[in-house]
Amino acid sequence: MRVLLSGGAGQLATTIRRTWTGHELQVPEESAFDLGDRESIRQVVLASRPQVVVNAGAFTQVDRCETEVDLAMRINGSAPGWLAEACEQVGAMLVQISTDYVFPGDGSRPYREDDPTGPRSVYGKSKLLGEQGARAASRHLIVRTAWLYDAWGANFYRTMLNAAAQGRALKVVDDQVGTPTSCRALARQVRIAVEEGWQGLVHGTCQGQTTWHGFTAEIFRQKGLRADLSPCTTADFPRPAPRPAYSVLDGTLRSRLGTDVMPSWEDALAEVVGSEVGP
Repeated sequence: MRVLLSGGAGQLATTIRRTWTGHELQVPEESAFDLGDRESIRQVVLASRPQVVVNAGAFTQVDRCETEVDLAMRINGSAPGWLAEACEQVGAMLVQISTDYVFPGDGSRPYREDDPTGPRSVYGKSKLLGEQGARAASRHLIVRTAWLYDAWGANFYRTMLNAAAQGRALKVVDDQVGTPTSCRALARQVRIAVEEGWQGLVHGTCQGQTTWHGFTAEIFRQKGLRADLSPCTTADFPRPAPRPAYSVLDGTLRSRLGTDVMPSWEDALAEVVGSEVGP
């Protein structure tokens, strides 16, 4: 299967490149496959003529989105629609990676795919617009995920390990609830979904839930590290973009669509900890 992948330098795209063996992956440089340029998108898709386009590229710096609104709306909001147009021209399927930030984050049970959205940040609003644009492709799969990390790239997991290595005292938020999801777990699930022909909207996070503090404590436990770690609240560290207090995503639809291979978040973490040289 010919697969065109955007966001090639990002942590998820890096993982897809390492794990989607057996498929013909085309990963243009981000300067050539510019998600901010409609014509660039059209030309790359037409030249590549893929069977599947996986849009793993995004403007993910949540706080910067609050001040760089036009850029966020262009890359996260408009680009998926442009990709959908190009996919229609070559008969390709579009896989759009989305986020828990499309929900308001004030729930008390895991969000289902058909629950009302209500993003409170520019990032969330731009990604919701991107979902709407992706639906213009007659064959599309939108995968919402959350709290992505792995042993490479810029992410919370690596930030905490670096901080512990420096011997810093750490205060980590303990009133935001979600599900840490390794890139390699998500990459495997998306590959299976594509191979099995899933379409529509599905949630793609690991199973279970915790807080950022709970995630950090488990990282240190599994790594055998002793660190000065204490909990704090969101209010202790105000940020430009509001964070969802509760963003657990319900994953039961996956087993109805096909093969669900998403592990518990603890097991996914154990895989990363035990195999940091690669998936």
